[in-house]
Amino acid sequence: MDTMDTGRYSFGMDDSYKSNSGSSLNYSTDINAISVDLPAQSDDGISSCSGGLKYLPRWPAVNLEFRNLSYSVPDIDRGKKTILHNISGEFRSHELTAIMGPSGAGKTTLLNLLAGFGISTYTGDININRNPRDLRLFRKMSRYIMQQDIVDPYFTVMESMMLAANLKLGNELTKQQKLEIIDEILSMLRLEKTANTATERLSGGERKRLCVAMELVNNPPVLFLDEPTTGLDDLSSSQCITLLRRLAHAGRTIICSIHTPPAKLFQMFDKVYILAEGQCVYQGSVGNIVPYLKQIGPTCPLTYNPADFSKYTHITQFPDCDCKSSSPTKSNTTSGASSGASSMNELEQFEMEIDKKALKSKCTWWMEYKILLGRMFTKMWREKSYIKLRFYMNIILGLIVGGIYIGVGNDASKALFNFGFAFTIVIAYLYLPLMPVLAQFPSEMKLLKREYFNQWYKLSSYYMAMITSRFPYMLLLAFIYLTMVYLMSNQPLELFRFAMLFLIAILTAQISDSLGMLISSRLSLVNAQFVGPVVAVPLILLSCHGIGYGREIKPFMRFIMNFSYLRHSMEGLVETLYGYNRADTICPDTELLCLFKNAKFLRENLGFENLNYWYSISFLTFYYVLCTFMAYVLIKHRLSASNGKTNRLFQYINQILVKYFNFTTYKY
Repeated sequence: MDTMDTGRYSFGMDDSYKSNSGSSLNYSTDINAISVDLPAQSDDGISSCSGGLKYLPRWPAVNLEFRNLSYSVPDIDRGKKTILHNISGEFRSHELTAIMGPSGAGKTTLLNLLAGFGISTYTGDININRNPRDLRLFRKMSRYIMQQDIVDPYFTVMESMMLAANLKLGNELTKQQKLEIIDEILSMLRLEKTANTATERLSGGERKRLCVAMELVNNPPVLFLDEPTTGLDDLSSSQCITLLRRLAHAGRTIICSIHTPPAKLFQMFDKVYILAEGQCVYQGSVGNIVPYLKQIGPTCPLTYNPADFSKYTHITQFPDCDCKSSSPTKSNTTSGASSGASSMNELEQFEMEIDKKALKSKCTWWMEYKILLGRMFTKMWREKSYIKLRFYMNIILGLIVGGIYIGVGNDASKALFNFGFAFTIVIAYLYLPLMPVLAQFPSEMKLLKREYFNQWYKLSSYYMAMITSRFPYMLLLAFIYLTMVYLMSNQPLELFRFAMLFLIAILTAQISDSLGMLISSRLSLVNAQFVGPVVAVPLILLSCHGIGYGREIKPFMRFIMNFSYLRHSMEGLVETLYGYNRADTICPDTELLCLFKNAKFLRENLGFENLNYWYSISFLTFYYVLCTFMAYVLIKHRLSASNGKTNRLFQYINQILVKYFNFTTYKY
């Protein structure tokens, strides 16, 4: 460390590069000077809390140890590709540890494996405080901050923090106490001036710090970060790593993967774990890496960044080791092990058991539902351009359809055109709900993945809130559109018929909405936009198959037609418009004969003679429940994949689709 004052570390631009053991390496740097005030440490090794942080739970030291860890993935050509080869190591509390290595070395794989993110099948042991890791409990005490800074663009920094506080802290604390916690965290991460700034207007460094701030709301003892400096300039990167170091020295275990840090950033880490070709080549303090390289052969020139030199040194240049203590001498190893804020107090806490009661969710299902529902309503209201677009689109479409079918409802000479009117309702409530979901939900999945994995809420409460939030707006737009086309087309002015038509349309729209989630939960945005309309084609064809020769439809085709929910919508609409003792339509004086004046005769000739409205309603309800449940199951499966529960057979099939059919899905 360059200079050290009481409670203060100062990193100056002109200071020389020094190891943690005190040896000067004389490497230059161009990072601007940054000063950081470190929090005071209590006697038990956990940071003493001031301000709002005193309300948060305090944890003992959490240390991660892994032994003989190997991980492989299915490979079409070679059968199996090994990513990590029998590696071992230890990441301790009060230390900021960097996992480094060239591209493809296995940095992110190791980080994901330790966090339990997207990887389930591996060989070896992972221990937490000398006990085998219980992944379910460990995920409750750890947080994973992804490389891509995913934040909700429709909320301010303060609103995002308050949402996180409400979901994570529940009603155990008052609103004022939560505000104190938020103010303390924002101040600690230098975000207090951006509290009322929309998240979409934040800089890259501010977004990264906001992602960290939201996960600190309930004071997790372990943080994982994937490439935290990616996309940041030198100053922002230095600020980010400095703040992470401060958080680590306050008592947390912080592990991050990083790619080619500058010399000054490299110096800020307490420990580094270097991988090459899936094998560990060094683990220890930053100050020991250059002497270690010199001892085994390669000598790092003074003009080189040690991070670059050590990372790109070939694996064959390193001797075989378990990476437990990569250092030139025993004394250096001991010195390097104490480079962070670790102490004897930490060793005493090592045996302390983590209170499992403190890991229980502070928020009930109903509370989560209410909070998420309010969030979704607020988000929907703030998407004013999107709301206006859908509103105007329904108005314009209503005017166009109403103008095309004006007056056909009670005109006996245009009875067949009225079937076209019913068909337009079916098509409208197929595509109007379907296409927006295909365009929006794939992006929503990214935010859902981050929040769900970090234990913000249960998927069931999120899913129910999402369905509920869309329903009122869908009802309003449907009422406007259907009222316009119903009156303009001169359908029977009977309230019960309009109510029956409205129910059919709403159920059709809800099924289309669930179908959109079912498709987009598995596919990328581009693939979802392609697959959705393609899936709709057979549904449309089956909905109108047999019109005009219904009695001649073969039993097999009648069975197949039941699989199209649009067919049941069409039958329900025909029964609504021409059933229930519909009076004969009016034949204009200009017509000599109106063949389809009688509603019963019309239905018999078109193959709709044996209809039952409530039978159609039952089928539509069944399809709505089925599509909604299947969409939930597929979303759950996607999120389970991010939790490390992906089936190997599914992985292999997915590789075949990607390689030979150019098929892409979300990658966790």
